[in-house]
Amino acid sequence: MITLVGILAGLLVYVLFAPRRVRRGEASQRIAELYSLETARSLSELKPGSLDYKLLAAGVRMQPVTFRLLTIAVAVAAGVITWPFLPGLPALIIGVVAGYLPYAWLDDRVKSRGREIDRLLPVAVGRITAGLLAGSSVPEVLQKTGESLEVEGPNPLTAELMLTAAELRSKERQQALRGLAARSPSTSLSNLAYLLDGYSEAGGSKYAEVLQQISQRIQQILVARNRAVAKAGDALLSARIIPVVLLIVFLFLTRDPLIQESLLSLPVQIVISAGIGMMVLGYLLIRSIVSEAV
Repeated sequence: MITLVGILAGLLVYVLFAPRRVRRGEASQRIAELYSLETARSLSELKPGSLDYKLLAAGVRMQPVTFRLLTIAVAVAAGVITWPFLPGLPALIIGVVAGYLPYAWLDDRVKSRGREIDRLLPVAVGRITAGLLAGSSVPEVLQKTGESLEVEGPNPLTAELMLTAAELRSKERQQALRGLAARSPSTSLSNLAYLLDGYSEAGGSKYAEVLQQISQRIQQILVARNRAVAKAGDALLSARIIPVVLLIVFLFLTRDPLIQESLLSLPVQIVISAGIGMMVLGYLLIRSIVSEAV
């Protein structure tokens, strides 16, 4: 317990007093590496659902075995710390939930890559459409669009576009574009890949008017979707804060001797565990509904 408090105190001191330039420099470097062409190429070689893929996509410099051991350590630590306040079954439930949280955080980090792509895609679609209508080839347009987005800052869409442009020059068109659709963390980007494949298949200029109409619709859909994502974030924030507040209030109430004595009773432990389980399931349900809605 003393060791844990010491670690937390050390982290707090670093966050508060470490030079801002150092922290910003490290953060910028990590973002650049996370959204680099090499990272995108490495992700294309991994299975999307694997832990290796998720760790690399989330920018976590850790081996899968180490990550699994860390989650076990978090679960054990949460159970041990909670035991004096909520002994028995509730402490075990909280330990299991704490062990699940790193995986939930990792999944959210992977999805944030797709959300960042969706945020930039309306601008990218406009530039890609303008370039194609001007007579440029698909690889050239994707390369220039990626470079123009990179000027505005590191982002995952630049790497995907530039990797696809490179593959279009070394592989068959259909293989390169379908590869983009398969590995993309964004459904909208996958649809764009199929649209570009159809544009090239139809002979380019013959498909120009249809391409312009579809691109306008895609932009409108993406703008509306990004607004929905922003609103959904507020709902998820409330779903996270309420259980934490209730837990803090309950832990404060456990200071009462009568409540502490009642916590040793198995029926009370079952009721508390059921309450914790219902809050967790409620949060997961809200998260699932929000994810499907946007």
